[in-house]
Amino acid sequence: MKLIKKLVICIIISPLMIFFFTSCTEDKRTVTLAEQYGLAYAPVSAARLKGWFKEEVPETEFKWQTAGNAATVRESILAGKLDGGFMGIPPYLIGKDRGMKWTAAAAVARAELGLVTVQPGVDTLGDIPENMRIALPQPGSIQHILLAMAADRELGDAGIFDNRLITLSHPDGLTALMAGTEVKAHFTSPPYLQKELMIPGARLILDGNEAFGGEFTFIIAVFSDDFIKSHPEELAGVRRAIQRGADWLNENPDEAAAFLADYYRMEESELSRIFHSAALSYGGDILGMEDFQDFMLKRGYLKNGLQDEELILP
Repeated sequence: MKLIKKLVICIIISPLMIFFFTSCTEDKRTVTLAEQYGLAYAPVSAARLKGWFKEEVPETEFKWQTAGNAATVRESILAGKLDGGFMGIPPYLIGKDRGMKWTAAAAVARAELGLVTVQPGVDTLGDIPENMRIALPQPGSIQHILLAMAADRELGDAGIFDNRLITLSHPDGLTALMAGTEVKAHFTSPPYLQKELMIPGARLILDGNEAFGGEFTFIIAVFSDDFIKSHPEELAGVRRAIQRGADWLNENPDEAAAFLADYYRMEESELSRIFHSAALSYGGDILGMEDFQDFMLKRGYLKNGLQDEELILP
């Protein structure tokens, strides 16, 4: 009789245990995000390394990937492998224009961008010979569109350099420029910009703000519309974590340099100098969305215009 009672109890309890553990597993949400290379992503890196994403969304597991350019982020979001990522405004606009169901949710960084060359005799865009190759993250990147803006204004042809571009990640572009390959110019961002300007004979022939005509947000956070609609609490927590990272970097540049030096494989003094300079600022509002869109529509990089409320979450 006792044996029968034990069997009955086991039969009753076992399904309950299965339900309990299954429910716990299903309740734990996984968020997958992708960074790219460079100090512009430091608020994200800092918040991740400090554990602030987990603090803001404690019941969530975060998985991270590193992408070489925005195209990789776009394709991964499209395939359902990512919930969000970080990129420049132009590739975000191009994706949106082509039907990508994603929306900008936060400003990550403004940064000093620049086109560096090691080619003798090239001091302006007009000096660039037809056979000279220019490295940047990808066609449609923010670097490409800034180059097109400057070419449109200075040379009267926004697309004059479109067939001279080589797609390279920022680290690979730096390596190519230093190695004396066919790449004689690289449009890049901190810290690669600062490293390249230390190459003997290297010089800056185009500044990003000059190309744009003012300040703009370099990196924004973009999330799939499915994630935004289905997981508003997780999204809010992610946005808070990014802002915590931005505030901490802006307010504690020396502490941030000490904390992130090993992660970025840089000397602490060099990193501190960049954080103290005007080369980077973090967080704030998204700047430049309308101006980028207007230019890209005018020059055929986009087909459809959208209002800010369709492009940026409140």
